[in-house]
Amino acid sequence: QVETYTKIGGTPYLDNQYTVFGEVESGLDVVEKIQNCETARNDRPKTDISMTVEVI
Repeated sequence: QVETYTKIGGTPYLDNQYTVFGEVESGLDVVEKIQNCETARNDRPKTDISMTVEVI
């Protein structure tokens, strides 16, 4: 896991605490922009990021 986090990123402090799953059908470039946004010391984005989520 550490290698994966190092290579593509992640939040290891959430391991074994939360289950997150989903699929990006389109717009992976947007995901990468979110991943690369500037964050504060608490790892929260400096500006809010809003998105629409569809639950099926």
